[in-house]
Amino acid sequence: MWFARDRHPTRGRKQGPTGFGGAETPHRARPLLVPAKAFLLVTVWGWLAVGPSVVAGTPGTGTCAGTAESRAAAMPLITLDGLQARYGVEPSSLDGPSGLATTSVGGGTFNVNAFLGAGRYYGHTTPITGQNTITTNLEAGHVWNGHEALTHVTSFTQGAGAWGGGAVAPLYDRHATWAGHLIGGRQTVANPSIRQQAIAYGTDLRSAAIATVWSGSAYATGFDISSNTLLTAYDASFGTADVINSSFGGGDPSGTGVLALLADAYSFFSPTTTYVVSAGNDGWFGTNTVGSPGSAYNTLTVAALGSANVFNTVSSFSSRGPQNFGYYSGTTPIVVPGVRAAVDIAAPGESLTSGFYGGQTGGNNTSLAGSVNLGSTPAAYSASIAGTSFAAPIVAGGAALVASAAKTLAPLASNTNASQSMVVKSLLLTGADKTTGWNNGQQNVTVGGTTFLQTTQSLDWAAGAGRMNLDKTFDIQFNGQIDVSGSTGLLGTVARRGWDYGSAILGTNNDYIIDTELFGSSTFTATLSWMRPRGFDGNYYEYAQADLGLSVWALDAANNFTTLVARSASQYNTVEHLSFTLPAWGRYGLRVEYASNTFDNIGGLWGTAAFPQSYGLAWTAVPEPATVILAGIAAIVTTWSRARRRCRR
Repeated sequence: MWFARDRHPTRGRKQGPTGFGGAETPHRARPLLVPAKAFLLVTVWGWLAVGPSVVAGTPGTGTCAGTAESRAAAMPLITLDGLQARYGVEPSSLDGPSGLATTSVGGGTFNVNAFLGAGRYYGHTTPITGQNTITTNLEAGHVWNGHEALTHVTSFTQGAGAWGGGAVAPLYDRHATWAGHLIGGRQTVANPSIRQQAIAYGTDLRSAAIATVWSGSAYATGFDISSNTLLTAYDASFGTADVINSSFGGGDPSGTGVLALLADAYSFFSPTTTYVVSAGNDGWFGTNTVGSPGSAYNTLTVAALGSANVFNTVSSFSSRGPQNFGYYSGTTPIVVPGVRAAVDIAAPGESLTSGFYGGQTGGNNTSLAGSVNLGSTPAAYSASIAGTSFAAPIVAGGAALVASAAKTLAPLASNTNASQSMVVKSLLLTGADKTTGWNNGQQNVTVGGTTFLQTTQSLDWAAGAGRMNLDKTFDIQFNGQIDVSGSTGLLGTVARRGWDYGSAILGTNNDYIIDTELFGSSTFTATLSWMRPRGFDGNYYEYAQADLGLSVWALDAANNFTTLVARSASQYNTVEHLSFTLPAWGRYGLRVEYASNTFDNIGGLWGTAAFPQSYGLAWTAVPEPATVILAGIAAIVTTWSRARRRCRR
């Protein structure tokens, strides 16, 4: 198996990675460079069969130990030692410090944080900046805390087998510094500027490094990892950090390789840790190119957007679906090609500026041919960096703001459900703006005489739910329905926007009745997110995958769900997503459906009362009824005023 850490987006490649695991064919990717851009994508390879996880315990509600574990086939861990990573890097012509702003376009005045709506969190009476959260950047090397915007980074994790004998300083790395700065960089007291402050500047930013050695020429295009380094970083981060960012991965489009298995198992058993990962930079090769851990099922996978300062189109290099679906039946991999949307959301991934580190450590260490000391000036910056490596930490910063609000603001802070990663993910996806050409395959279908809108795709293959918009996300998180009491069945009335952390039982619908009439021509958006149960206690376990559905219904006067309006029913995803124009003024309801499992290796237990499927649900209707009424009044007044003027002529 090989992974990738956001390989540099490149033209002119002959062949792209198409997979690892099951019947797919693994390829060893070679990093190529694009002039005037800086990228970093890790591609890790090595032959790894199914890997177990060192995690065991209680995932959210219930446990997968005991009966379920005994029914699922155990697959022994294959060592990670010697696993090699590949990535592309900034060309030497841009190795020196440069750049004045958060993008290289706009004369040094463009503010990415404001563009993405972060001001809505900052502007609350209790400003939300990431406080009360921990965010860990987990990759090959460490964030360099000698940079002026990163001096607050003081927590470092690395295994004894990491490069440099387990010490911190030899692992300081340029790519990690770029990524870490975009998560939680802070303005300096002296000479503060836009370029210094990241989205979640108040988070406790930490660094975890997994490289055992870098290989190739400096700036190195490869590194190895080991079981010691990866599992040490995972053990220290999952369950402790609110958000983890990993801008590495590659291959394994079906999510059946060891990195995906471990990412899913750790995420499942640490349900308040949101794992944000880059999709990869293999979009040049077309579809089925999202790399692991981005191809896993419990991650928040991020695409890159171009068209600087507008950021409304997916970068051509950004990896995308449709993606293979895979699971294990016993120890046999089952792969269904081209059926899954692996990308969840998108963020700016071109023309970015971030903190520069040019010292001779990490991927520029002195053991590598061509290593040159390019300086470790605290006020140095790199301009025009690009890649999903840098879109992911921006979303990680956004996730940290959501988690920060959940832990800081009343009444969210008193509700532990507000911090669930499935809720964080659903909120971010529901708040996202649709990018140019966004298409999740929604179309009218007629079944049994009823015509309704349906998608079996759920998300856009390349952009996921669209571009992160934290302004909208804040409204859904804080200014609407805050969780719903009850667990299954009819859950009562809810506000026209909000969220719920729920629990689904196989064969039972969970119904939410929206308490106000919604206007025709309003845009209704909803996201349902859940996790696939995978386990790891020294052996790896593939339990099941629930096939949840999300639908919108028109209600009658007695609040009965009478007419199906829209449905997201993607058999192979762990996300359902709808965004459409309501057909008419009226009362509507949301339904979470649970008719079957995509697969079940534990004898039909998954989805029963003993093993319910937890989920996060978020929804919103725009515009608000009051907005529509005011707009209507304005139109009437304008028409009346014009009529009076005509009468006076």
